[in-house]
Amino acid sequence: MLALWFMGAALASSTADELLDPARFLIDRAARSSGADVLYGARTSSAKSLVYRWAQVGGDGSEVDQVLAPELGKQSMVFRPAGRLVAGTLTPGLQQGDREDGILGLRAGLDARAYWKSVELMAHPQFHLDESQPSFALPLGWAGIHTEQWRVGFGLEERWFGPGRHGGLMLTDNARPAPLGSTAFEGRLGEHWGRVRAEVGAGWLDAPRVDVDRPGWLVMDFRWAPHPMVELGLSRMSIFGGVDRPAPNIGQLILPTEPHVSDDPDQRLPDQDEIAAIDLRVTLPLGSWLSGSRAEPGHGLALDYLEVWMQYGGEDVIARSIGPIPVPALAGIANLWGGELGLGDVTANLEWARVLDDQFRWYTGHRIYHEGFVQEGESMGHPSGGDSRTWNFSLRWMPGRWGAELVGEDRLRVGGIDVSQGILRTLSNDEHARSVGFRGWWLADGHAWWHAGFALEHTENPGFQPVDIERTWRIHIGR
Repeated sequence: MLALWFMGAALASSTADELLDPARFLIDRAARSSGADVLYGARTSSAKSLVYRWAQVGGDGSEVDQVLAPELGKQSMVFRPAGRLVAGTLTPGLQQGDREDGILGLRAGLDARAYWKSVELMAHPQFHLDESQPSFALPLGWAGIHTEQWRVGFGLEERWFGPGRHGGLMLTDNARPAPLGSTAFEGRLGEHWGRVRAEVGAGWLDAPRVDVDRPGWLVMDFRWAPHPMVELGLSRMSIFGGVDRPAPNIGQLILPTEPHVSDDPDQRLPDQDEIAAIDLRVTLPLGSWLSGSRAEPGHGLALDYLEVWMQYGGEDVIARSIGPIPVPALAGIANLWGGELGLGDVTANLEWARVLDDQFRWYTGHRIYHEGFVQEGESMGHPSGGDSRTWNFSLRWMPGRWGAELVGEDRLRVGGIDVSQGILRTLSNDEHARSVGFRGWWLADGHAWWHAGFALEHTENPGFQPVDIERTWRIHIGR
């Protein structure tokens, strides 16, 4: 089984939540195969959310039950040791901003969760050691109320909006989480209107910035599935205020119809940076339609489901009007498309994203908040950042207690400088990276997966420097 441990990737498919990621994958795969009444496009760190989703799927008697046994049994305290040992020069993405600086690194922590009636408490303190440089981190710290329909709380936790497997235009776990208080509701609208989820939250970006320190942060997300096969999502984020900056009034925060892009030479009037997206997911449970086609977990290959998704977004509000009526419009445009085929124990997906606009910068370039939606220089949205085009693929085999995955990425980054007269000016050399990797899991002790793997990356013109090639690698093992 050691050979399985050394199959794994630290690329776009990596995740900071290795403890629950395989359980989430098994639950969602079962839901897609059966056409269960669940929503996929909003993800948090909550194990209770997985429990509620597992109940909707109707699952029992599997590895998911073993991993979520404390939550299923309503145990008051849950402690899951976690850690990993890493070696290499490749900088991983989708890891909550943990760049693993240096050629050797150690992560050790304790995932602690407490439940009392509807109260949910989560904390995951971590100790980091990178080439004799110790530090501490708190990627998860949350307190709130969580029922089957309502979730209200405040803290730090990873979030993901949108149907993408390898990235998202709005919010992913690529950057360190920022403090946020939020209220979310999920439930059905009667018998015929499907399932909805609505969330609104506010907080601040606490990492040091080169533009405005500690700006406010507004998050909104709405999802509606009129039928389990179809899900529509609307998401929005806003940066506003901050140290020595006035904040817009509440009306402008909700609907920014008067962005100050002119007549403010000293740049002292209230302003805000906006990002918004619409996404669509269609899942066809082919195995349920074709008699005898659907495979039980651990029983080989069969045609289960076909899923396709898209996300279309824009950044930075510009003022337009329809006659006398002011209308806010989003400027820079980005697109994400993908598809996945479920074949019993095997799933294969392909995803493309273009976070690049010919006239406006994506994630960066706002006149006040020009650093954009970042934490410590890491994009809060797509891991490739703005001014990029990426292809990602994944081939995963997971019968249940163990699994292995092959992943790859082709990433092109454009060195954007600025926009002049509606034309984006760029550096003369694009950065082009190609990577491949493997990772694997093994449910060794009945309640937590071990994970391990390696990855290789070949980059042309790293840092947009001409005639330069860089080869990086990474190996990891942990639980």
